[in-house]
Formats: sequence, structure tokens, C-alpha cells
Amino acid sequence: MTPEEWLANFESKIADVREKAEQFRVGLEASGTTVASPDGSIRVGVAPNGSLTDLQLADSALTGKSGAKLAEEILKLARKAQRGAAVNVAAAFAPLGGDSEAMHMVTGYVPPEEPEEPPAPEPVRERQLWQHEEAETPPPPPPRPSRPARPPRDDDDDDFGDTTFLRRD
Repeated sequence: MTPEEWLANFESKIADVREKAEQFRVGLEASGTTVASPDGSIRVGVAPNGSLTDLQLADSALTGKSGAKLAEEILKLARKAQRGAAVNVAAAFAPLGGDSEAMHMVTGYVPPEEPEEPPAPEPVRERQLWQHEEAETPPPPPPRPSRPARPPRDDDDDDFGDTTFLRRD
């Protein structure tokens, strides 16, 4: 290979790497993700690095849920969005990384998928009482067992005598 051929080959490789780097930059910028709850009342957005960039709560997200349940749902959506962003980053890096150690490192940080929740059970409907029936009252709870009586305290301090070193004379 002549020096001119080698230089042309080298410049071609550099141009290819520049093109792939630019594709990676564009893909990385677009790797952020937004996910929403099934009813659309909660939306969570994350950047390509997984940091929270957006949180939108519709008024309907605040009704009928405890604070703990709302927080749980937000965190679940945030984890789902973070996983989506990590998958997008890995896909953007794939043309540069190929099957390299660097690619394995990037894909090694992809969080596991959230387990799907089983469908909610149907609400139990109470039986409607007819006019001639009386409502049943539940039986009272069983009585709590009483504590055994404590043995009497023996406050006899004869072992130490009546002298004290704290007394002033």
C-alpha cells in the first residue's frame, strides 16, 4: 500500500467515525423518554442520563388515592422512563460500540423491566338486604388476655446499709 492509499484509507475511517459520532450525539439528545399512567393522569419525563426532567399531574391523579399510592405510581413511572432512556442511549451507542467492552458496559446499566401488575380484582359487592332482613352485626372481638400480675418489689436495701457518700455533714 502506498502512503497516499494509506492516508486516503485513514481519512475515510476518520470521516466514518465523525459521522457515527454525530449520529450518536443526535441519538443521545433524543434518548430522553416520557411515560404516562394508563389513564394519562400522571406523566413523567427523564433525560438520557435518567434524571427527572418533567412531572405532570392531572387533577384526577390526586383524587381517590392516598399520598403513598400516588408516590408509588410516580416512582414506578419514573423507573419505567429511566429504563426507556437507558435503552435509547444503548441503541444510539450501538453503531459506535458494536460488540465491544464499552457496549457491554453501557447495556449493563439498563435497569430491569418493571414486572407487570396483575389485573385488579373486581370489587366485592355487598349483598343488598331486603326490607324484612336485619343487618348482621359482626361478633365482638375476643377479649384480650390479661397480663400476669407483677411480683411485689423488694425495696429492702439492707445489703448497702444506711450510709451514703452523697450526704453532706
